[in-house]
Amino acid sequence: MRPNGELWSYSRGGAPNQVGTMYWTGAQDERDGNARIIAASADLAESMDELMLILSQPEVTKAINGSDRIAAKSKMIIENARTCLQEVTGKQIPEWPKRDPHDRRLESS
Repeated sequence: MRPNGELWSYSRGGAPNQVGTMYWTGAQDERDGNARIIAASADLAESMDELMLILSQPEVTKAINGSDRIAAKSKMIIENARTCLQEVTGKQIPEWPKRDPHDRRLESS
């Protein structure tokens, strides 16, 4: 989303296309900030999904649970990320350290 309200789609490998226009009221700095948040949301959701995948790996889970210094804060951050990702995607995300048994993205080929 651009500050002027134009909505653009940037599919991977494709050319950008304008898909709509959004109008809202409020101070210019608020509109600019909202546009930046909306523009970054897809990348943020994808990054959080990848983060949850990495965090559910046994060696990472063991490292987090094995450190009293980082375990509590890490678990709070992971739960916040899981909750946000569920809200954004509408999908059930397993509670950490569980993972989706159908997700094979990190399996060796």
